[in-house]
Amino acid sequence: MKTTKWMPATAMTAVILLGASACSTDWGKMDPPAGVAIAPKLENVATYEFEDEKLDPMIFKTHGVTDDAVPSLAQDERKGNVLSLPAGGWVLLHNPLNQVTCQDAASLTFWMKQIPTVDVADDGTETVSPQDLASPLFAFTNESENAHLYFSANGWLDYSAPDGEWSENNPADFATGYMPQGEWNYVALSVRNDGYDLYVNGEKKVAKNVTDFDCSKLVAFMNSVPNLTIGSPDASEAWMIDDLKVYRNALTAKEITRPRLPGEGNVGGGFDFATFEYRVGDPIYNIGASDCSSGWWQEFSNYFRIPAETSLRLTFTNHTAGDGNWQNWNLCLATDAERGEAGYNEYFVIRSDLYGWGGAYDGANFTNTGYPTNDDEWGIFRQDMNGANVVIDIKRVGPEINVKATATCLNGKVYVENFHATCDEGDQIVRAFLIVDGSYLELDNENCYAFWNVPLEKQIVGAIDNSTGWWLEFSDYFAIPSNLSLHLGFQNFSAGTGNWQNWNLCVSTEAERGGDGYEEYFVIRSDLYGWGSAYDGANFTNTGYPTNDDEWGIFRQEMNGAYVDLKVMRDNERVTVDALESCPSGKIYREGFWANCGSGDQTVNAFIICDGSHFEFDTEDCYLFKSVF
Repeated sequence: MKTTKWMPATAMTAVILLGASACSTDWGKMDPPAGVAIAPKLENVATYEFEDEKLDPMIFKTHGVTDDAVPSLAQDERKGNVLSLPAGGWVLLHNPLNQVTCQDAASLTFWMKQIPTVDVADDGTETVSPQDLASPLFAFTNESENAHLYFSANGWLDYSAPDGEWSENNPADFATGYMPQGEWNYVALSVRNDGYDLYVNGEKKVAKNVTDFDCSKLVAFMNSVPNLTIGSPDASEAWMIDDLKVYRNALTAKEITRPRLPGEGNVGGGFDFATFEYRVGDPIYNIGASDCSSGWWQEFSNYFRIPAETSLRLTFTNHTAGDGNWQNWNLCLATDAERGEAGYNEYFVIRSDLYGWGGAYDGANFTNTGYPTNDDEWGIFRQDMNGANVVIDIKRVGPEINVKATATCLNGKVYVENFHATCDEGDQIVRAFLIVDGSYLELDNENCYAFWNVPLEKQIVGAIDNSTGWWLEFSDYFAIPSNLSLHLGFQNFSAGTGNWQNWNLCVSTEAERGGDGYEEYFVIRSDLYGWGSAYDGANFTNTGYPTNDDEWGIFRQEMNGAYVDLKVMRDNERVTVDALESCPSGKIYREGFWANCGSGDQTVNAFIICDGSHFEFDTEDCYLFKSVF
């Protein structure tokens, strides 16, 4: 069963308290010294996925204004098992937040769909009733139910308690249109001590600091009252809910991002990331004159267009004339328009020497690692940057744009430049482009791509003593839509007694293991072996792999602790795997494989399997990506 169990009375209290203590790390320990604050940490305190055959009456107390209005589980063609609430139906739950401490916020995420009510006249004319925007989707209430915090499909937050009243987005004043009826909407809500944030389908609807009311009262109320109600006896419209998660503290970009529904051929909602035009114009791989004679604002890369909640990686070799600190790469982030044309505006231009300008530029927003602190060191910097490999990541989270530029020099020296800026509302398309100035840039077209971090339910897979046997522990399923690709970054640990006791990769149909429609296109191991319906052993390539028993013995030792950069790349029906294994000793192994899998227009699943091994995934290094070339 996937639904989190909440038991009654003392047993329930004991379980929740123990869980909260283990996560907050303060049970059984001394209080921190006075004046030392504990940073708020997001914690998922309850998850309700509604995957059982029927509702557990110990958890869900169902009610209806009539017998026909009592909520129950139902099947939905998009979401599978869901909680169905007829008009006038509601479910009472124990509030899981009242057994933990909310430091800065209380949060919810969930899927919801309101079912339009259609009235048919005697002549057959159909009329759709207005959307129910007023009755609560959720209500937090005290024991006597004379105080409440409601949340409705209008994004209406309504608070009424002895310590005050506050209301926002009242549908009596206007309709927001935040959650259209008749379709599934993914909702992420954080009520903060100083305001609230509301995202629907990954798009920001509200991010407000409230100055006319003390919103910490709302957080304290949600944190303390005993009841959480789904639905309302006043509801005039049937609706469904799925995957309800309750959190203490504020949500992050990971929780805000809309999960992909089964069968969707894109990443996140109705925006088709697989077919979006990321690059404008014919590919430009080399920027500027190779002798570094190109002056300022004369030579540029392609425009690279970046939609909301999307990241861009540009990888290139930097060459410099070496006379000025600025004679390297330069990056501009602008509106989605041609330079100098109508609508063109530069949010910021930043240089490789921690300097810049633009409408959203603030020099205080730079940080760095390894950069010079005096003239002599700047002289060394100018030499080091000639031939440096540079990776620039531009990440968009709401209106915030974060840039990280890592320059790895030929002598091993690393310079890291970070910059951030707030650029308009965050829902617009922006353009990035590179500029030379006494420099020359050679782009690595295979490592220039748009990407989207994928959420991880499991960060550590397998027993840490590497005792997990074959087909017992698995990573998350990673769904890969047609013509997108997947990158997984993880550390591999091995028992070391067999060549195969490392990572194992399966690419399959988009179905549960062993379920209807499940088929393995291929399973491949880290020792150049595999099987499956599309498998062909002749399709392996490798670099650095063993050729005799002694070298295999070394391989088994080297792979323990190796960091694996694993790519599963899709090009129509062809699926190509590239696994780069960087061992603690500096030894590098590389395994390649390809197969033709199905028609090419279907979504496939990828997952990693333990076998005398375990893995630790890097949450920032797991993403879907699409080449910009």
